[in-house]
Amino acid sequence: MSVRLTDVANSDIPLRARTLVKPGRVFALACAVSALLLGAGFMQDLILYSGAKPELSNKIWLLDVDSEESAFTWLSVVVAFSAAWLLFLASRDAAMCGSRFKYHWYALTVLFLLLSFDEFAGIHEKISAALSGRIEHTGLMYFAWAAPAGILSLIGLAAFIPFIRSFPLTLAGLLVLSALIFLGGAVGFEMIGGSVAEVEGIESFRYRILTNLEEGLEMAGMLVFIYVLLCHLKRSGPTLYPSA
Repeated sequence: MSVRLTDVANSDIPLRARTLVKPGRVFALACAVSALLLGAGFMQDLILYSGAKPELSNKIWLLDVDSEESAFTWLSVVVAFSAAWLLFLASRDAAMCGSRFKYHWYALTVLFLLLSFDEFAGIHEKISAALSGRIEHTGLMYFAWAAPAGILSLIGLAAFIPFIRSFPLTLAGLLVLSALIFLGGAVGFEMIGGSVAEVEGIESFRYRILTNLEEGLEMAGMLVFIYVLLCHLKRSGPTLYPSA
Protein backbone atom coordinates (compact mmCIF):
# COMPACT_ATOMS: atom_id res chain seq x y z
CA MET A 1 0.00 0.00 0.00
CA SER A 2 1.41 3.37 -0.96
CA VAL A 3 1.27 6.34 1.38
CA ARG A 4 1.23 9.87 0.07
CA LEU A 5 3.81 12.21 1.56
CA THR A 6 1.18 14.91 2.02
CA ASP A 7 -0.92 12.56 4.18
CA VAL A 8 2.03 11.90 6.48
CA ALA A 9 2.92 15.59 6.68
CA ASN A 10 -0.63 16.67 7.47
CA SER A 11 -1.01 14.05 10.18
CA ASP A 12 2.26 14.96 11.89
CA ILE A 13 2.11 18.77 11.80
CA PRO A 14 2.32 20.45 14.20
CA LEU A 15 4.63 18.04 16.04
CA ARG A 16 3.47 17.24 19.54
CA ALA A 17 5.41 17.75 22.77
CA ARG A 18 5.57 14.00 23.42
CA THR A 19 7.66 13.48 20.26
CA LEU A 20 9.97 16.47 20.64
CA VAL A 21 10.73 16.87 24.33
CA LYS A 22 12.46 14.50 26.72
CA PRO A 23 11.88 16.08 30.17
CA GLY A 24 14.81 14.31 31.80
CA ARG A 25 17.32 15.53 29.21
CA VAL A 26 16.01 19.10 29.26
CA PHE A 27 16.14 19.10 33.07
CA ALA A 28 19.68 17.69 33.14
CA LEU A 29 20.96 20.22 30.58
CA ALA A 30 19.36 23.16 32.38
CA CYS A 31 20.77 21.96 35.70
CA ALA A 32 24.25 21.64 34.21
CA VAL A 33 24.23 25.16 32.75
CA SER A 34 22.81 26.63 35.97
CA ALA A 35 25.36 24.80 38.13
CA LEU A 36 28.19 26.00 35.88
CA LEU A 37 27.18 29.67 36.17
CA LEU A 38 26.38 29.44 39.87
CA GLY A 39 29.66 27.65 40.54
CA ALA A 40 31.59 30.31 38.62
CA GLY A 41 30.01 33.04 40.72
CA PHE A 42 30.72 31.17 43.94
CA MET A 43 34.35 30.58 42.98
CA GLN A 44 34.75 34.27 42.17
CA ASP A 45 33.49 35.19 45.65
CA LEU A 46 35.88 32.71 47.25
CA ILE A 47 38.80 34.20 45.32
CA LEU A 48 37.82 37.82 45.99
CA TYR A 49 37.42 37.21 49.72
CA SER A 50 40.46 34.97 50.13
CA GLY A 51 42.67 37.82 51.34
CA ALA A 52 42.44 40.02 54.42
CA LYS A 53 40.52 42.60 52.38
CA PRO A 54 38.23 41.69 49.45
CA GLU A 55 39.44 42.93 46.08
CA LEU A 56 36.00 43.97 44.82
CA SER A 57 37.49 46.21 42.14
CA ASN A 58 38.47 43.03 40.30
CA LYS A 59 34.94 41.61 40.31
CA ILE A 60 33.60 40.29 37.00
CA TRP A 61 30.00 41.44 37.13
CA LEU A 62 28.98 38.90 34.50
CA LEU A 63 29.66 36.20 37.12
CA ASP A 64 27.99 37.96 40.07
CA VAL A 65 24.68 36.10 40.63
CA ASP A 66 23.34 39.05 42.65
CA SER A 67 23.83 41.48 39.77
CA GLU A 68 21.17 42.26 37.17
CA GLU A 69 23.97 42.25 34.58
CA SER A 70 25.10 38.70 35.29
CA ALA A 71 24.78 35.69 33.01
CA PHE A 72 22.99 33.83 35.82
CA THR A 73 20.36 36.58 36.07
CA TRP A 74 19.66 36.39 32.35
CA LEU A 75 19.49 32.62 32.55
CA SER A 76 16.88 33.10 35.29
CA VAL A 77 14.94 35.41 32.97
CA VAL A 78 14.98 32.79 30.21
CA VAL A 79 14.01 29.97 32.60
CA ALA A 80 11.09 31.94 34.10
CA PHE A 81 9.88 32.97 30.64
CA SER A 82 10.19 29.37 29.41
CA ALA A 83 8.03 28.26 32.33
CA ALA A 84 5.48 30.95 31.40
CA TRP A 85 5.44 29.68 27.79
CA LEU A 86 4.90 26.08 28.87
CA LEU A 87 2.17 27.24 31.25
CA PHE A 88 0.49 29.07 28.38
CA LEU A 89 0.47 25.87 26.32
CA ALA A 90 -1.02 23.98 29.26
CA SER A 91 -3.56 26.79 29.78
CA ARG A 92 -4.66 26.65 26.17
CA ASP A 93 -4.99 22.87 26.35
CA ALA A 94 -6.99 23.10 29.60
CA ALA A 95 -9.31 25.69 28.06
CA MET A 96 -9.87 23.53 24.96
CA CYS A 97 -10.70 20.54 27.17
CA GLY A 98 -13.03 22.57 29.37
CA SER A 99 -10.93 21.87 32.47
CA ARG A 100 -12.12 23.49 35.69
CA PHE A 101 -8.48 24.34 36.40
CA LYS A 102 -7.94 26.49 33.30
CA TYR A 103 -7.89 29.68 35.36
CA HIS A 104 -5.25 28.16 37.64
CA TRP A 105 -3.08 27.58 34.59
CA TYR A 106 -3.62 31.14 33.33
CA ALA A 107 -2.86 32.58 36.78
CA LEU A 108 0.42 30.66 36.89
CA THR A 109 1.26 31.90 33.38
CA VAL A 110 0.86 35.53 34.47
CA LEU A 111 2.81 34.85 37.67
CA PHE A 112 5.82 33.46 35.82
CA LEU A 113 5.73 36.29 33.29
CA LEU A 114 5.97 38.67 36.24
CA LEU A 115 8.81 36.60 37.73
CA SER A 116 10.66 36.78 34.42
CA PHE A 117 10.23 40.55 34.27
CA ASP A 118 11.23 40.94 37.92
CA GLU A 119 14.53 39.12 37.38
CA PHE A 120 15.96 42.04 35.40
CA ALA A 121 13.69 44.90 36.51
CA GLY A 122 14.05 44.31 40.27
CA ILE A 123 10.39 44.94 41.05
CA HIS A 124 10.62 43.26 44.46
CA GLU A 125 13.47 45.60 45.43
CA LYS A 126 11.32 48.64 44.59
CA ILE A 127 8.45 47.18 46.62
CA SER A 128 10.84 46.54 49.50
CA ALA A 129 12.04 50.15 49.40
CA ALA A 130 8.45 51.40 49.46
CA LEU A 131 7.53 49.15 52.40
CA SER A 132 10.64 50.07 54.35
CA GLY A 133 9.27 53.53 55.07
CA ARG A 134 5.98 52.13 56.39
CA ILE A 135 6.96 49.16 58.54
CA GLU A 136 9.80 48.34 60.90
CA HIS A 137 12.47 46.54 58.90
CA THR A 138 15.16 45.09 61.07
CA GLY A 139 16.56 41.61 61.48
CA LEU A 140 14.72 39.08 59.34
CA MET A 141 12.48 41.92 58.10
CA TYR A 142 15.43 43.98 56.82
CA PHE A 143 14.28 43.28 53.26
CA ALA A 144 10.71 44.36 53.95
CA TRP A 145 9.07 42.65 51.00
CA ALA A 146 10.10 39.10 51.91
CA ALA A 147 7.77 38.24 54.81
CA PRO A 148 4.56 39.61 53.19
CA ALA A 149 5.49 37.84 49.93
CA GLY A 150 6.05 34.59 51.82
CA ILE A 151 2.66 34.82 53.53
CA LEU A 152 0.89 35.56 50.24
CA SER A 153 2.74 32.68 48.58
CA LEU A 154 1.68 30.19 51.26
CA ILE A 155 -1.94 31.39 50.98
CA GLY A 156 -1.74 30.98 47.21
CA LEU A 157 -0.21 27.52 47.58
CA ALA A 158 -3.07 26.49 49.86
CA ALA A 159 -5.60 27.80 47.32
CA PHE A 160 -3.96 25.62 44.65
CA ILE A 161 -4.27 22.37 46.62
CA PRO A 162 -7.17 21.04 44.47
CA PHE A 163 -5.15 21.92 41.36
CA ILE A 164 -2.07 20.10 42.69
CA ARG A 165 -4.15 17.05 43.64
CA SER A 166 -5.34 16.76 40.03
CA PHE A 167 -1.82 15.63 39.05
CA PRO A 168 -0.48 12.09 39.40
CA LEU A 169 1.01 11.55 42.85
CA THR A 170 4.66 11.83 41.78
CA LEU A 171 4.14 15.04 39.80
CA ALA A 172 1.99 16.50 42.59
CA GLY A 173 4.80 15.84 45.04
CA LEU A 174 7.32 17.47 42.72
CA LEU A 175 5.04 20.50 42.32
CA VAL A 176 4.95 21.01 46.07
CA LEU A 177 8.69 20.39 46.30
CA SER A 178 9.43 22.97 43.58
CA ALA A 179 7.35 25.58 45.42
CA LEU A 180 9.03 24.87 48.75
CA ILE A 181 12.53 24.98 47.23
CA PHE A 182 11.79 28.25 45.42
CA LEU A 183 10.19 29.91 48.46
CA GLY A 184 12.99 28.61 50.67
CA GLY A 185 15.43 30.59 48.53
CA ALA A 186 13.36 33.62 47.53
CA VAL A 187 11.87 34.19 50.99
CA GLY A 188 13.73 32.08 53.57
CA PHE A 189 17.31 32.83 52.56
CA GLU A 190 16.36 36.38 51.57
CA MET A 191 15.21 37.01 55.15
CA ILE A 192 18.33 35.39 56.64
CA GLY A 193 20.50 37.35 54.22
CA GLY A 194 18.71 40.54 55.22
CA SER A 195 19.56 40.02 58.88
CA VAL A 196 23.22 39.55 57.90
CA ALA A 197 23.20 42.55 55.53
CA GLU A 198 21.86 44.81 58.27
CA VAL A 199 24.86 44.02 60.50
CA GLU A 200 27.68 43.34 58.04
CA GLY A 201 26.55 45.00 54.80
CA ILE A 202 25.80 43.46 51.41
CA GLU A 203 29.48 43.12 50.55
CA SER A 204 30.28 40.83 53.46
CA PHE A 205 31.41 37.28 52.74
CA ARG A 206 28.55 35.71 54.73
CA TYR A 207 26.00 37.71 52.77
CA ARG A 208 27.61 36.69 49.49
CA ILE A 209 27.41 33.01 50.45
CA LEU A 210 23.75 33.38 51.43
CA THR A 211 23.03 35.16 48.14
CA ASN A 212 24.54 32.31 46.15
CA LEU A 213 22.44 29.80 48.10
CA GLU A 214 19.32 31.93 47.61
CA GLU A 215 19.77 32.24 43.86
CA GLY A 216 20.64 28.56 43.56
CA LEU A 217 17.47 27.49 45.37
CA GLU A 218 15.31 29.81 43.29
CA MET A 219 16.75 28.35 40.10
CA ALA A 220 16.40 24.77 41.39
CA GLY A 221 12.75 25.38 42.25
CA MET A 222 12.00 26.75 38.79
CA LEU A 223 13.82 23.89 37.06
CA VAL A 224 11.91 21.25 39.02
CA PHE A 225 8.70 23.09 38.13
CA ILE A 226 9.62 23.12 34.44
CA TYR A 227 10.36 19.38 34.64
CA VAL A 228 6.83 18.84 35.99
CA LEU A 229 5.38 20.99 33.20
CA LEU A 230 7.26 19.05 30.52
CA CYS A 231 6.06 15.76 31.98
CA HIS A 232 2.49 17.08 32.05
CA LEU A 233 2.68 18.33 28.46
CA LYS A 234 4.20 15.07 27.28
CA ARG A 235 1.44 13.13 29.02
CA SER A 236 -1.43 15.29 27.77
CA GLY A 237 0.20 15.91 24.37
CA PRO A 238 -0.72 19.55 23.60
CA THR A 239 0.99 21.05 20.54
CA LEU A 240 4.20 22.96 21.01
CA TYR A 241 3.11 25.69 18.62
CA PRO A 242 -0.20 27.56 18.90
CA SER A 243 -2.35 27.13 15.83
CA ALA A 244 -2.78 30.21 13.66
